Amino acid sequence: MAVKIALFANKDSAQIAEIAEAVVEAGGEPAVLDIRLGGSVSDSNQPDITLGPDQARWGGVDFTDIRAMHIRCTAPRTLPTLPPILNPQTHAEYRAAFIKEQAFQAATYAFFEHQAARGKLVVNRLTTAYVDHNSKSQFYEKLRLAGFQTPRSLTTNDPEAAAQFLDHVGPAVIKPMIGIGSTRIVTAEDRARLDELTRCPALFQEQVMGSTLRIHVVGDSMVLALRIIAEGVDSRTGTKDFEEVRLDPAEAQVMVAANRALGLHYAAWDAIEGEDGRLRLLDCNPGPFVMWLPPAARRTVFGGLARYLVTFAETGSLAAAAGAVP
Repeated sequence: MAVKIALFANKDSAQIAEIAEAVVEAGGEPAVLDIRLGGSVSDSNQPDITLGPDQARWGGVDFTDIRAMHIRCTAPRTLPTLPPILNPQTHAEYRAAFIKEQAFQAATYAFFEHQAARGKLVVNRLTTAYVDHNSKSQFYEKLRLAGFQTPRSLTTNDPEAAAQFLDHVGPAVIKPMIGIGSTRIVTAEDRARLDELTRCPALFQEQVMGSTLRIHVVGDSMVLALRIIAEGVDSRTGTKDFEEVRLDPAEAQVMVAANRALGLHYAAWDAIEGEDGRLRLLDCNPGPFVMWLPPAARRTVFGGLARYLVTFAETGSLAAAAGAVP
């Protein structure tokens, strides 16, 4: 009998459908489950969750015999995503929906911690994955203290500290503190309005010149590295093409080590290959969007992930799972 693999994503996710196909090819049986957040206060379409000492059910699926699962992504709404206009009525509705989401999110976190505590494979646990992804400052500091190369960075709401940093590093970029907002170059106009930082902290970073790479890691393997051909400093905008690249084996092992240092089994990393040939780590996506890549690249990534999940479910061994990934 094929082992069952739970796959979590928003309803009707095209990406999770392709991962499910890869799980079948790897010899597993996928169970695709909805992990949606949001909706109105009266929305009853969110999945049913039941969690107790001797039971775990999600969306009607009994997890007793499920030993491996993958989470595409999930994140609660945060204050930076407030709608642009709120009158008293819409504010009350928004606040009620926000509080409802937090309760659902807490139950979601508990569900996956419950599964991990029972020795199951959760790719990737929300408490060790998305916190770093959604809080850039701690992400960079963790990597730096662990000895990994990152661009020089400063988080501040102090205009004077920001000005001193920019004077020191020269050309720089600015990033939001949370979420997936765009990276952009710091301009002279930005320098003239640093006083606005007093309203909200921002993350400043030296601009490293070079190629942007997207590096996919599964278990103990770097399965795919692509150079992103794009216009502008943010590679997600104006993307024109991808070029597969071969990383130096030592650099590939650095990416695997960084992944494991953050407690991850699977991720897509953004890195800059500097003009000196060295990699600087920019971001880590623990439930990455892969559908922007060509079909052959998606099959490589999803195939590696599927073999990792299925092999663990069959053996209960992380070493065996890692060994099943090319």
